[in-house]
Amino acid sequence: MLFLGTVMTGMLMVPAVFAQSVDARHWQGSTAATRQPEHVVATTIAEWRSLWSRVGSPAPDMFEPGRMNAVGIFLGRRSGEGYAVNILSTARRRDRIVVVFEERMPAEMMMAQRGAGPRPVAGGGIVNAPSALPPGASGFAAPGATASLAPPPPPAARPVGPPTSPWAIILISRADLPVSVEQRLFR
Repeated sequence: MLFLGTVMTGMLMVPAVFAQSVDARHWQGSTAATRQPEHVVATTIAEWRSLWSRVGSPAPDMFEPGRMNAVGIFLGRRSGEGYAVNILSTARRRDRIVVVFEERMPAEMMMAQRGAGPRPVAGGGIVNAPSALPPGASGFAAPGATASLAPPPPPAARPVGPPTSPWAIILISRADLPVSVEQRLFR
């Protein structure tokens, strides 16, 4: 019985490893030459140079075929400034390397997505966005108040700059496992 207890204790002390960080370096920018959204894995010098040609820059002389992989993430054309590729992690998960990223947007767009529109809830229902009216207000004019039929003022628009095409290139110091790319959606 003592032996069984020792084995059980030993089994409980073994940590479960779900993801192991991988040594990687990355570059990013907002004006790729390519305007199409895509994820590209490079395993050769020619593919490494092709990633950088999509950015419109010469490839840094640091890629080692057979020892490294590279991933290019191109978001495609965006309407203005403030968009970016945010690399969240580069890790080994079981039998592959997984690069996880998210698209960053201008702050006002991210806030609008958080608070606007109906949201699904557990059980299949829908919760509407919070009202801009003060508590107890109905949205109708008070009795005896005058009303205006003039259109409401236009909402403050974000100035639109020149279109951008955000990108990131990740150089991974491993070539022994396949590489996958996952996008985490903003919540």
